[in-house]
Amino acid sequence: MKKLAFLVAKVLCLGVILAGCAGVQVKGYSSDPPVQRVSSDSYEVELEPQLREGQNFFATFRFSFTNKTSKELNIDWENTFYTLNGRQNGRFLWKGITWDGLKEVKAQPLIPVSAGDTLKTVIFPARLVGRSSAGGGSTGGVRYTLGPLPEGANGISLIVKQNGKVLRQEIVVNIEAH
Repeated sequence: MKKLAFLVAKVLCLGVILAGCAGVQVKGYSSDPPVQRVSSDSYEVELEPQLREGQNFFATFRFSFTNKTSKELNIDWENTFYTLNGRQNGRFLWKGITWDGLKEVKAQPLIPVSAGDTLKTVIFPARLVGRSSAGGGSTGGVRYTLGPLPEGANGISLIVKQNGKVLRQEIVVNIEAH
């Protein structure tokens, strides 16, 4: 009887250990579609989630905007928003921006894209950014960390202006962890 109780205890312990190991299984992320492309008479836009370097989760988007017109278009970053599950969820930042640089962007929110040109950059939701303590208290350098994009419908509510006309475009990818 003692041997049976000992064997049952061993099996239960082994089960708990294996269950615990299964709990630390690393998830992988996928995007549907992997790259969302939207085209109009005026522009073409691509939005592609990107894995954080050295990690297994999406933290940024590769953003590409091509002006298909013969006149300048302006991306209005002040009125362009990150969307999560159909709701506005803050604004975007882009790779290389500093905390001090944000003040300049707020003063000049329109980014011109000349006729026929393409703007390519890496963007990420401002709400998912944390300040990094690396490098001390200076705010002049790039001092932030990127958090993961959550599961669900992640996208951009893009505002483009041309000669006073406002063009609005919703671009969405569905992010899943598995």
